[in-house]
Amino acid sequence: MERAGPGSGKGGDITGIYTVLVDGDDMNDPIADTVRGILDGHIVLDRQIAERGRFPAIHLLKSLSRMLPDCHSPAEYAVLAAARRVVAKYTDMEELIRMGAYKPGSDTDIDAAIRFAGPVESFLTQRKHEQMSADQSFAEVYRLLGEAGIDVPLPSPPPAHHMSGVTPGSRGMPVMQRGQVP
Repeated sequence: MERAGPGSGKGGDITGIYTVLVDGDDMNDPIADTVRGILDGHIVLDRQIAERGRFPAIHLLKSLSRMLPDCHSPAEYAVLAAARRVVAKYTDMEELIRMGAYKPGSDTDIDAAIRFAGPVESFLTQRKHEQMSADQSFAEVYRLLGEAGIDVPLPSPPPAHHMSGVTPGSRGMPVMQRGQVP
């Protein structure tokens, strides 16, 4: 693949969205694997998620952005990382949970992941005309994590002179205190 954007300057915009359809959802297909290695990020749509009725059918654990840490505040990134860890924990145990082989109470992290799974699945389901700001989205995920019993340590916001024009509340998450549920 050749360079898709200007490649210099103070860019940062998305310069192209490439679509790669893989046969049988095989993410190890050589072309898909090569494209994933070249691009800064990828969004994986999953047929099974769509069949469950969740749209957009984005597979959160298979999707990746190498630029993400630089796109959000440290507090937002902490919430996102915690949510991904909990979703991964649930996904790892999902089959045992569905079969009834997992005994509730035997692992507090799995119990919290089970409490988080249903509400976050509902939150991720978006109808065509529904919308929510980034601040509202991060606050809602933070609230869902808290309700599931998952403590997300939030980094302290930087001093005001480092915020470069960000006022308290304009990015939502930096003004939240550790353990506070909005």
